[in-house]
Amino acid sequence: MPRCLCGYLILRVSLPVTSPRPQRGRGAGGEGFLVKLSTVRALVLAVSFALFLMNNSEFSKTTLPNGLRILTERHPQVQSATIGMWIVAGSIYEQENERGLAHLLEHMVFKGTRHRTMHDIAVTMDSIGGQMNAFTEREYVCYHAKVLSEHTPIALELLCDLVTSPLLKKSDLELEKGVILEEIKSVEDAPEELVEDLFMQTIWSRSRWGRSILGTLESVSNLGVKDLRSFIQTHYTPRNVVVVAVGDVQHDDIVERAQLLLKGLPRETPGASHRQPRQPTVTAHNIVMERDTEQVHLCCGTQAYRFDDPKRFAAWTLDTILTGGYSSRLFQEIREKRGLCYNIGPLSASYRAAGFWAVETSVALENAACVVDLIGEELRRVKQEGVTQDELKRAQQMARANILLSEESSSAQMSRIARNELYFGRQKSTAEVLNEMMAVSLNGIHEVANEMFDEHFMNLTAIGPFADGQAALQVDVG
Repeated sequence: MPRCLCGYLILRVSLPVTSPRPQRGRGAGGEGFLVKLSTVRALVLAVSFALFLMNNSEFSKTTLPNGLRILTERHPQVQSATIGMWIVAGSIYEQENERGLAHLLEHMVFKGTRHRTMHDIAVTMDSIGGQMNAFTEREYVCYHAKVLSEHTPIALELLCDLVTSPLLKKSDLELEKGVILEEIKSVEDAPEELVEDLFMQTIWSRSRWGRSILGTLESVSNLGVKDLRSFIQTHYTPRNVVVVAVGDVQHDDIVERAQLLLKGLPRETPGASHRQPRQPTVTAHNIVMERDTEQVHLCCGTQAYRFDDPKRFAAWTLDTILTGGYSSRLFQEIREKRGLCYNIGPLSASYRAAGFWAVETSVALENAACVVDLIGEELRRVKQEGVTQDELKRAQQMARANILLSEESSSAQMSRIARNELYFGRQKSTAEVLNEMMAVSLNGIHEVANEMFDEHFMNLTAIGPFADGQAALQVDVG
């Protein structure tokens, strides 16, 4: 999943997408560092179009008396509308015996409502040529749709119906639990995904922040309809809901419809617990899991910064320099110069309470120790020597292009507006974000490198065909 930079979707232009899962290959073209003239022209046109969209938009926000927030950004020059319903009800709000509930509930609302069958929901969207989906994160769940602007009322009504009137039949629940259990098993069979879950459980051990969003086989199996309804009653309340609409939309119309359609949201229950878990603590761990795999899958990282910490910009710039593209230090050193891996990339994120930085790769068993040593060597070097002015300028220009290009995507615009509201309570302008990125200095990067790459915070997880005596892996950051 692409990460977000201060509410902006971050995509690598002509580079691998910044994602928890490394991209398999160099992306479209695969022509190394040769950039065709047509590609340059396309990039210039894309940035120009993004600037045009930003300069021809109208942002509005309304907060209803019950706390429901409705945000719109009107782009009259487009013919579409993207609507997102963001709810502060992600996996970190689950109790121990509810692990996986938020994600299961996200699936269950599509099984039917009091007004529509599952088939009706599918037919409604297909009949207007729209797209609808949902996703669950640690902090939020989002139900979203993209349609022609003339069909905005239909999409909004359908999304509101999903979150206010899910049927939640026991027979449907048992079927969908089977789907989720298979999804959990598929992760167990995919070492490149399993090592990420293992890393999260390791760096944020004994914390809700480190739990798998999917839950466990046991926890999901034990969930019932009563659990789902209780979770909705506690967390799907108006103050936890943010409705965002982007495109050729009218703010007053969206507000009027949403106020009516979402009146079925549960009222806040006195004494109900909807508190964000406290900030997780990080201590150093080295976890090796023996599996019969072809390669060793590695993930090593450390604590970083919260989404509202000013130092996050320096940390994200450093992340780009170390892992963010073909010219990044670790890609050059480990793949290009030594041929020790097929791909090496970032696994980093910032949340309201905490953040982490990590790098992951997969290598032959006999090369695992060498690759871990090379990662440690590069982290020690950046702590001691910092980065160069050329590296800083290149990373900043990548960030600038990413931010501007993200404005071409209505889904990215919707995500940017929602996250800015949820994290900051206001909209951070593009100019403000660019200024903060461009203000990152060499000294600032050197400072965060020494704070992050501390031996007391470094975590390493590895999955592979280890035999006795082969599992002694440790990142030495000095």
